[in-house]
Amino acid sequence: MRFKFVHAADLHLDTPFRGVPVDSGLLGTFQQATFRAFSRIVDLCLREHVAFLLLAGDLFDAKDRSVRARLALRRELERLHVAGIPAFIVHGNHDPLSGDTGALGLPGSVKVFGPDWEEVEVRREGKLLCRVQGISYPEVEVRENLSARFRRTAPDFTVGLLHANLGGAEGHANYAPCSVEDLSARGLDYWALGHVHTRAEYGLASGAVAVYPGNPQGRHVNEPGERGCVLVEVEDGGTRRRFVPVDRVRWHRLEVPLSGLSSLDALVAAVTEQVDASCSDELEGHAVRLTLTGRGPLHRELARPEALGQLEAELREQLARRHPPVLVESLRDASRPELELETVRLSGGFSGTLLAEAEAVVKDPEALAALWAEDAELRALSQRLQRLGVDALETPRPEWVEQAAVRGVEQLHEEEGT
Repeated sequence: MRFKFVHAADLHLDTPFRGVPVDSGLLGTFQQATFRAFSRIVDLCLREHVAFLLLAGDLFDAKDRSVRARLALRRELERLHVAGIPAFIVHGNHDPLSGDTGALGLPGSVKVFGPDWEEVEVRREGKLLCRVQGISYPEVEVRENLSARFRRTAPDFTVGLLHANLGGAEGHANYAPCSVEDLSARGLDYWALGHVHTRAEYGLASGAVAVYPGNPQGRHVNEPGERGCVLVEVEDGGTRRRFVPVDRVRWHRLEVPLSGLSSLDALVAAVTEQVDASCSDELEGHAVRLTLTGRGPLHRELARPEALGQLEAELREQLARRHPPVLVESLRDASRPELELETVRLSGGFSGTLLAEAEAVVKDPEALAALWAEDAELRALSQRLQRLGVDALETPRPEWVEQAAVRGVEQLHEEEGT
């Protein structure tokens, strides 16, 4: 039997966006973005005539769900209900069952899984289509491996709907932890996961697949790039999956090299070019973190007091006038002084000697080991790390010595130029 469904997770409706100033003029656009993204997920369901929608937890951003977020959820699910498309929901750590006041009802076609494992049948025109299993978090912190409660009950295509941390993904609380082996052992066909905001797929030894669609709307600069949901087509027990972007504002990390730029006008033009290449006209807004990199004569200009802040203010004003508008989350300077190291090395003097000594140490393993052994502070740090169970290096890495020497020469060069 052939059918389609949409898998989404981590809507975080009404999330407070980090890095968007109240006075930016763009706050309203960002505040609406999670709602607009969810609306586009429902549009996709209607356009593709899917059999059902799966929502794998963290529909809301906080346990204390806002009235606006609850009304938006019901409004969109009502659109599906009218079209005869059911929705299956589990709650996660941001929106546990304990936070539901019961003050807002959902359409009858919506199934919200409770704190105990449960399986439901999905039928179309009276025929069994597939089975969906799920379980919700009763409270914020769930440390149990909830995947162990799932099990195949029949040969029909079976989906596991779960909010969990698969493989101990970094940057996410280790709630409902499980492994790829755990999921494979349960014998299900498709694991619809939520919790991790980065899109990922895991092939299981059983032939099944576990999928994180990621969150449908990036909320800050550490969630850059396109965000969306997954459209799944099932046929003969297998699945074909297609990621569909639905985000309305997008975060970017852009690096702008200073090399070859000799004026502030040229720098502004380079920033504009990067923004043009990265920020799609199809969205409602963008937010960028700009980082200046490389070596160039402008490094000294930007090192002057307040210069970087003034440039940031100018760029923020210019880019906010674009269509769609672009918010400058921050401008950061990681550039380096314009410096020809080979010339410094050949010129001698203290800087040349410093580079030559560092090069000699790097090429001599005994000298490198001695450098570590003779430094009391490094020895003390190593001992403290070992007491904490951290494997400390017996000798410093050669590149550390090289980098320290270059930084020292750069600092001398900067001081001589002031």
